[in-house]
Parts: sequence; C-alpha cells; structure tokens
Amino acid sequence: MKLLLFESLALSILTAYTKARVVDFSLIAFCNTSAQLNINGEKVDLVRETVDIPLWKASHEVGDGDLSYNYSCDGKEEIIKHTLAGTETKTHNELFNREKTIYKLPKFGYPNTKKWDRSLGQTELFDETYIPTFIFYDYGNFFIKGTTTHTFSKVVAILKDNVFTFNNIPSSGKNGDEDKFQFKITLPGEGIYHRNVLKFRPSSYDPVFFRQILYGDIAHAIGNPAHESVSARVYTSDGTGIGLYVLQEDCTTESFIKTAFYGNEEDGTIIPYTKSIIYDCATGADFNYEDPNWLGAFKNDTYDLKEELLEMTRQIHILDINNIEEIKNLDENWLELDTLLRALALEYLAGHWDSYWFLTTNFVTYHPAEETEGIKYSYSKYKYYFIDQDFDQTWGIGMSEQLDPLNFPKKSYKDFVGLDWANLNKDDSFDSHTRVIIDKLIGCNSSDRDAKCTTRSYFESHLKSIVQHIFNPIALGGRIDAYKERLRPEVVWDTEEVVRQHIGTKKLYDFKVSDFDGNIESGSYLGSLVYWGLKDWIKERANAVCSEFNFEYDKVALTPETAEKYQAQEITPETDYNAQDNNFSNVPSTNTDSSQLNNGSMTVKPTLIVSSLVILMITILFNVF
Repeated sequence: MKLLLFESLALSILTAYTKARVVDFSLIAFCNTSAQLNINGEKVDLVRETVDIPLWKASHEVGDGDLSYNYSCDGKEEIIKHTLAGTETKTHNELFNREKTIYKLPKFGYPNTKKWDRSLGQTELFDETYIPTFIFYDYGNFFIKGTTTHTFSKVVAILKDNVFTFNNIPSSGKNGDEDKFQFKITLPGEGIYHRNVLKFRPSSYDPVFFRQILYGDIAHAIGNPAHESVSARVYTSDGTGIGLYVLQEDCTTESFIKTAFYGNEEDGTIIPYTKSIIYDCATGADFNYEDPNWLGAFKNDTYDLKEELLEMTRQIHILDINNIEEIKNLDENWLELDTLLRALALEYLAGHWDSYWFLTTNFVTYHPAEETEGIKYSYSKYKYYFIDQDFDQTWGIGMSEQLDPLNFPKKSYKDFVGLDWANLNKDDSFDSHTRVIIDKLIGCNSSDRDAKCTTRSYFESHLKSIVQHIFNPIALGGRIDAYKERLRPEVVWDTEEVVRQHIGTKKLYDFKVSDFDGNIESGSYLGSLVYWGLKDWIKERANAVCSEFNFEYDKVALTPETAEKYQAQEITPETDYNAQDNNFSNVPSTNTDSSQLNNGSMTVKPTLIVSSLVILMITILFNVF
C-alpha cells in the first residue's frame, strides 16, 4: 500500500515536470478566420492580437524534449514540419510554410588591427539569422506602376521577435526596366532601431540574388563602413506576395551616417553628434583638385561651397607618395586611407564596376564634424571618409565589354591604372578622364606599370591580406553554400509563386531557380546570361592575385574566434604586408554549430535529473517506512 502511494506521488511529480516548459508560438500567416498549432496530436488555437496584422500567437505547455510541429491556416495545413530544440521556449516569428525560421551563417574571421568599431551593428532589423517580413497597406497601383511615388497608409515590419507599425509612410520607386523594381521608404522619427530610410532592392540583374549581400559581408569583415543588408519578403496587406528583396540602408542619408559612425553596438544607442554635409558622389566624382567641374559630381545634401572638400583634394594633389610622414598626415587629418584602400581593393577583386575605380560613382564622402582641428581657412585637420555603396553590379553582372568581362578576373589591378576613363566609358558622357586616387596613390603617378612608391605598397598590402584571408574559395565557400541553402526556398517562392504586377520596360532578365543553382557555381551552365558565377570568379581572381604576388591563401577558413587568437600584421605605410609570414593558414575552426554535432556525447535534460531524484526519493522512503 505504501509503495502504491509513493508510486502515485512519484508519477504526479514526474507528470508535472514533464510538462513544465511553456513555449510561445508565433506565426505569420494571412488567414481569414483561424490559425492552429498542430503538435503531438493536439490542435491549439492561435490568436491574432491585432486584427489587420497577420501575426498569430499562443503559449502552450509542452514536454521537455525537442519538438516537431506545424501550423494550419484556415484549415490548410503546412507542407513542412518545424522543429524546436528542447532548450528553447519561443519559436520567434515563424512564417507559414517556411521550414527554418533561424539559420546561422558561418562568420568571417579577419586578422585586422584597424577594425571599424563605430557602427550600431546589425540590430534585430538586419539580423542575418532571420528573414523579416514587410507588409504594405493601401498600396493603390504602386506595385503596378513601379517608378512613381506613393504614401502607404501603414507599413508593418515583422522582425525576429518584434513588430513595428508605422502610419502614412512615403515611398518612391525606380529602375522600372525589369518587372521587379526598386523602392524606398522613409519612416518617422528614429524608425526601426535608429534607421529610418530603407531601400528595397530587387536584385533583378543577379541570378543568385545575394551578390550585393555577400559583398557587404566582406566589406564589414575587413573593417569598412558599409550599409547593412538582409533578405526580406514583401507582401501587400491582402496577403499577395510582391517578392523577395534585399533590405538595405541608404548610405546617402543621415539615417546611415548616425548608425555607421555614431552607433554604440553594446547598448543599441546613438552617441550624440553634429551632422555635417553628406556628399552623394555621382558619375564624374573624382578627387581632382583641378576638376573643371568644380567637384560638381559631389552632390551635397545641404548648402555648401565645398571649400573644405577642395582643400582635401589639394592635400592629395601636393602629397609626396614616398614620404611616410606626409602619407600619415593625409590619413590622420584629411582622408582616411585604410578604409579607402580596402574599398578599392574590393572593387577590383569583385569587379564592382559601378563604383569609383571604374565609373567615378556610387560612393559617399563624409566628414565627421568632431574630426576637425583649427578654424575655417586654416584647418590642420578636416578628415573625410570614403564609403562604397550599391554592390549589385559585381562578380561580372552588367560589366561592359570595354572592361573585358570574360578575362577580368584573370587581370592584374595594374591593367586598370593610368587609363583615359572618359574615352573608355564612352557610353557614359559624365565620366571623368581621370582617377586621381588610382593613378597617384596606386599607380605612383607614373606610366611605368611596375613603378614603385610607398602608397602603392600600402594598397598592395591590403590587397594581399584580403585575398589571403577572405577573398578566396576557402573563406567564401562556406558562407556562399550557407546562403544557397538558406535562400533557395525563398527564391523558389519569389520566382515560381509570386506573380509580378509591374511590367518592366526592357525585361532583359527573368531568372529562375535553375539560374540561382547554376550561377552560384559558374557562368557556364545551360542558359547562362553572364560569363561568371560566384565561385568560379572567386577562384580565378584569388589564384591570379596569389600568382602575381607569389603567396597562398589560407587552407582553412578563419572564424572571428580563431582570427582573434593571433597577433595580426599591422598594415601601415612603413611596412609591407608579408604574405609568407602567415600564422593563420591552418588554424582549425571552432565555429561549429553544436546543434549539428552527433558524436556520441549526451545532453542531460532537466526531466532526466528530476526523474532520477524522484526514483531516489522513492527508494529512500520505501526503505525508511
């Protein structure tokens, strides 16, 4: 009798602990009447907290182990199953029929003594592990016309855990040549985590969709200021899919400047600052002190006579490219050189032709107000920064024949120094004849292809370091493969399920999933419209640079953790980067997702501990009584 009582008590305790976990389920679904959670044979009703926002929620008590479940929307069940680890107590905001809500990409490691630590970081808005959903209300014919302006009555942004709602949001569209066009919205006040100007870029010219995201990933990893980007789904309020877009900051706005230069990533705040002039640099923008157009292609956002900008170009003009002290003076007081040279190296490596180097365009020049010494007309310091942007025309996409796209990845950077660019780019009447930064700092102001100067060595040091540790098949391959796995279902939805409302004026591209699959690997698949894919370009370019400078790239991809273990070489004007002195080439990776390990190790769950304690208690009590 006593034993039965003890067994009953034990079973009661075990039952209580077996269902001790409460999980918060959250579903994005355009259901008319109802949504349900299907779990362990149970059907649990979900509740829509706001009547016109398609987010359904429920808290439900479950067991202690891993979960397998799915949802129903108006009685229609998902075709996939979701899984949730036994340690998790919330699902985050899951999208109906998306199997993986959270996906952790392998991170780049880069040994760098000059990191960019001024940014606010990704925040939840640009969290790379999640694909946010944006919903637009009272859209009229905006998604039909494309290149027009419109004010949405409401915009809802559903992020990983939070939802943001804004009313009366202005927008504008552009690039209506393809069915999928670009548009931009401006949010009120601090927007979403201090970002209030957001672009939705269609990647219409890119068979793999994520070229511009990957380029930005590299820029961030090597320590450069760059816009944050993430893939995002766009819907209208009736549940109609508009498409998969690259959600991105606008570098030409204060929204970007304050988060890139004055962000505190630790607490998510913005450091107090004084805004200065933002130069949106259009075709023809060269750092030419003798510019016949008076630096007119540097488009200022507020009134400005460009006197300080002109003085910065004068400092470049008078620079002795072999005088280390003068180079340091330029870097510390007038134009930040490390971020500039890294940006130019990446333009060359990835074939970013719609840029400063190849078209004097698509960059921002900015002077932080606090980096000033002296008084007007006699400044000793008035420092500017070069910020690259718009990375969709990369890795061979859209490259004109005068740049020889078929052979471009095999060419030395020296092939693009000392050219008459206005004559080369005859199809763009605004391009400058000159490239002051390229020809002077990198080309040594010489017609000798192999001329030597300190600023050229400075550039080559950054170039070699970037290729050795990041721009190579080993370092980039893992993240590219992860993007393929992550984004393929999104591309299927975008290309096979979404019906475009806008009809492009040119309609040159209509990429399918087969293009996504094929162009990740190469440009030689059946039906390809471009010479190169991602992986074959990267391999060809890395091998060409390694051959030119006689070094090897890393045999093992670095992670942030392994890169931090060793003292990186400091890249300065005084010392050349030694690619032979590479302690990183065979560092074993520790960036392993423990959830994917299956090596016989045992995870001890709370229920197992409680069960053991209950059994022990029964044994003791039975023996005592």
